[in-house]
Amino acid sequence: MAGLSPQKIAMLRTLVSASPDELVRTLEQAISADGANGPLAAIGAMVEAEAVERSLRFAVLEPVVPLFRSHAPDGAPAWPRAALKAIWAALNAESPDLIRAASDARHHIEPEDPSPEVFDQLCLQAADGLLAGRSPDYVAAAEACEAVRPGSLTEVILCLRMTPIVRPICRQLSDWINRITEERRAIARLAYRDATALADGAGPMLFEMLAAHLRHPETILRIISAVMDHPGERYMAGSELARFGERALEEVDTQLKLLRASKPAAGIEAGRQAGLAVVRAVDAVGELEESIQLSRSGEWGQRLTKLKQALAGTVEGRLREIDEAAAHALPIQKLRYSARLIRSAPKLTDPPDEPAVNWALGLLTFAETVRSSAPDGGFGGVRTKVLETLGKRIDQYVEDVLEQIRLGDVEDDERAREFLGVAASLLALVRDDRSASIVRRRAAAA
Repeated sequence: MAGLSPQKIAMLRTLVSASPDELVRTLEQAISADGANGPLAAIGAMVEAEAVERSLRFAVLEPVVPLFRSHAPDGAPAWPRAALKAIWAALNAESPDLIRAASDARHHIEPEDPSPEVFDQLCLQAADGLLAGRSPDYVAAAEACEAVRPGSLTEVILCLRMTPIVRPICRQLSDWINRITEERRAIARLAYRDATALADGAGPMLFEMLAAHLRHPETILRIISAVMDHPGERYMAGSELARFGERALEEVDTQLKLLRASKPAAGIEAGRQAGLAVVRAVDAVGELEESIQLSRSGEWGQRLTKLKQALAGTVEGRLREIDEAAAHALPIQKLRYSARLIRSAPKLTDPPDEPAVNWALGLLTFAETVRSSAPDGGFGGVRTKVLETLGKRIDQYVEDVLEQIRLGDVEDDERAREFLGVAASLLALVRDDRSASIVRRRAAAA
């Protein structure tokens, strides 16, 4: 690598190797887009080689890769990423021919083809290597896992041995989640039977492996429900798969706590995050209700009912704050025209209050984010009423400001237009961007 000493080359190689996958992808794209040459091109080649190596590692170890993570739902397996890297290093050192075969097979495989057998062969070899501690890399991987949680090495070995069972489902998992057919139900039941035959605890671990591949882990309940034939609450709660129902309940509780602790008054992003907490909670509720026959007298059924009521009540409380927030963002004053005649009119003497505007925008962003969840969450009626009322109020406010501008009753036309801009921003969230654009055009023409 021209212009760089061996020490710097080694340092760069170490840095690239230790970088997260996201950073390696970003570096690869940036250097490729830059079209650089010379030393930077050589660095680009190093990054590209690392990206290719990681891509192969993912393909071979795909069923277990998502379990090597820094965060996981409570009770779910989570192993250090350094252990995954050590396992791959061990495989490269002891079986370079198999690694090359895996690389060649990967380049010739079509999307509809089954995964090459060499992928599973390498996973089974890794399981044996970890169990026997065949090399320093295997030992390092084992120690890293055990340091996180004693006993986790046994889980890693078991999951590696289940890769031939899990891999075919992983490739179609997104389709399975959206539609469980009778054929898929049969395949899932067969996979569960094969997993439980391997070792005690392999059944739940099968679903942990699949759940780790899902964007919303609670949707694994759909496949569990298919395997258990839409189980009743008592049966599910007494089975070895009870943890997945408990975890979905915990997800609802966690999101409710996040909602209560959130502060939409901080602005748009805070409002969006609060809304997303509601969406996640409602989705988890839906997964439980669709996958398990809950009982009103059962522990899960009673707990879920209380969580749903608390969630709806909290959301409705936030929605009802919108009226006050909008009143501060678009202030009104009382004007006396005679001894008996008092009229409300926009107060345009001071500039818009930025904290008040952020408060209103944050709450309205919250209301927009929870829109899709409102019917199932039980707060759709309150949301609709609040926004309809506010929409009418903003319409009147806009007409009053435009009338003041037309009559020349405004001290500062630009300030009046600032308030019209605030009204447009609020209206975009109350209704849509088209309504906001109309207000902005009328303000510009006034």
